[in-house]
Amino acid sequence: MPDILTPLQRHTCMSRIRGKDTKPEILVRRGLHARGFRFRLHERKLPGKPDLTLPKYGVAVMVNGCFWHSHKGCRYATKPKSNGEFWEEKIKRNQHRDEVTTAHLEALGWTVITIWECELRGKEAAVQTRIDTLAWEIIQAGQMKKQGQTQRRLARLSARQERMLIVQRQNDLEAEISKVYQIPQKIKTASKEID
Repeated sequence: MPDILTPLQRHTCMSRIRGKDTKPEILVRRGLHARGFRFRLHERKLPGKPDLTLPKYGVAVMVNGCFWHSHKGCRYATKPKSNGEFWEEKIKRNQHRDEVTTAHLEALGWTVITIWECELRGKEAAVQTRIDTLAWEIIQAGQMKKQGQTQRRLARLSARQERMLIVQRQNDLEAEISKVYQIPQKIKTASKEID
């Protein structure tokens, strides 16, 4: 079935679709703000400029449109019949960009949570349930971040204590050797300069 709009009408229609501040994104922002979360929008310093970032919890939230990111198994992820090659290529580029962005954010220590547009459609109760689930996921990610920080802190403390023990043993050995053998001061000074 051919497109019912002319190419110029289709261009005008598609050019009005926003990249940020979309209805699903605003629903998520309002829901999280009402639950006491504070966040940053479209953080330019991070790869992919995530829709929402919650630095306190180490979470980046991506609100994806089902059509634009080809949500598998979703009824809103339809493929246009006209200019099919263009749309297929564009959607593949979007998916690839999403994968790369997620990998970069995770490498930087962020937990990436993706919310799909279809999850925010329908009855108000279902939308609120999804936002409640998102809030729970954010809290869990924050707890994991704190545990990781605690483990790293303990590992640094353990390494520091181990280094101190090695230095103490080395000093004890040097003192013991000095008691047994008469080592001239020049040799002691030279060995310390080599270390």
